[in-house]
Amino acid sequence: MLEKRQTRILMISLFLFLSTGGAWRSLCLGEETPSVKDMANEELLGKAERAFLMRNFLASQRYYQELDRRLTQQLSNLKPSDPPQHSQIEIEEELILAPFGLGHSLIYLHRYPDALESLERGVRTYPDWASNHASMIFFQDPLFTGPVVSDLEKQMKVSDDPVPWLLHGYIQFFSDNLEQAAQSFSHVLRSQENNYLASYFLSQIKQVQKESQVPNPETFKEEDAEKLSVDELIKLGSVFFKKADYRMAAKLFKTAIEKKQDSPVVHIAYGDSLFALGRFQEAAMAIAKGLEIYPKYAESQINRRDFYGNPAEFDLQLRNLETYVSKNPSDHNARFLLGYNYFFIQDYDRADEQLQTVLSNRVLESSARYLHDLIQKYHSRKL
Repeated sequence: MLEKRQTRILMISLFLFLSTGGAWRSLCLGEETPSVKDMANEELLGKAERAFLMRNFLASQRYYQELDRRLTQQLSNLKPSDPPQHSQIEIEEELILAPFGLGHSLIYLHRYPDALESLERGVRTYPDWASNHASMIFFQDPLFTGPVVSDLEKQMKVSDDPVPWLLHGYIQFFSDNLEQAAQSFSHVLRSQENNYLASYFLSQIKQVQKESQVPNPETFKEEDAEKLSVDELIKLGSVFFKKADYRMAAKLFKTAIEKKQDSPVVHIAYGDSLFALGRFQEAAMAIAKGLEIYPKYAESQINRRDFYGNPAEFDLQLRNLETYVSKNPSDHNARFLLGYNYFFIQDYDRADEQLQTVLSNRVLESSARYLHDLIQKYHSRKL
């Protein structure tokens, strides 16, 4: 009997050790685990995102809540006239994202009123949220989100309470189900004509539908480019790029730049088109300009191959660039362009090898260093 009891105590102790990991070790050694209040914003966001994707929603809620508290504190420190109404203020991205991450965590914890309150605060603080985040993969995953959607739909059948209708519309909007989202938000407006979130998302849906109307590339004439808006030029340019008509794509993106000089995405798209045409020096300059305007573009986890109708086209163009660099190793523009393309297919070691060769180049240095520093950060996270 005694032997069994000792075994049980040992098993419980072992379980505690395995389940608490570093916390158990810290306790034994008299160390303190860092409080969320002591963590930097970036560390907190990283922990929150990892906990969320692992479906540890209590933990992600805790981390996002601390970030949200910091955002609230920062906003409360602003004077009524600072900034003036409608002007922009600069807030760290980790804090801006906090109300949305908190709202998403609360959705999966089925704390719907709290989730809605957090999301509305987020949208009021950052009105570009919907236009800058078109879809979210976890909302599209039926295993991840199916139980929540089912629960919300059950409540919608028995009640006109706006909370489940608004959250249902929110999830459908970020799942690219715009028709279903519009139905949910319209239902709310029928009983609450001044509902902020319903009005906001219906206007966003109309904007998305309007922007998706691209001029027909089959009947498009080059001389008509000047008549198009910047958004139309970007969309039509992307269509021609997918069709492997890189010359027309470059023409449209260049026209967009002439109309709006400070749009980083257009400079980068123009550079990508020039790369596809084999105009490596011009491509490097255009891409470096886009990254200089908005370095954080590099933090978006995209793959360059996905921009092509046929990804094999990209591989061929990349091989052409590799051949050129091997014959012209002193061409900094080409080496930066090669590093950039390696970076956006997540081949970070080869990307860094190229980028480090241009860190002394006055024109390319800032963009190359930003990519280099991101690579170092990604490597440290893996470790």
